[in-house]
Amino acid sequence: MSKGRVWNKGKRNGGGGPAAGTGYKEKLAATMQAEGKSVEVIDLKNPINQVQRMNRENWVERPVRVNREQPKK
Repeated sequence: MSKGRVWNKGKRNGGGGPAAGTGYKEKLAATMQAEGKSVEVIDLKNPINQVQRMNRENWVERPVRVNREQPKK
């Protein structure tokens, strides 16, 4: 059986995802524009909508636990 004729095509097996422009968000945007409704625009300058690296400079480290050895009787 060739690579393109597999019944369970997936991410690593020749694609199988939706064609460009046929995804849910693109279809929704197209129907909203056709109906005359405004499409929601996300402001990426707003810090709430940004993804940034975590600030690890002010992290607090937990002290190491001390394992006390019990004296053998």
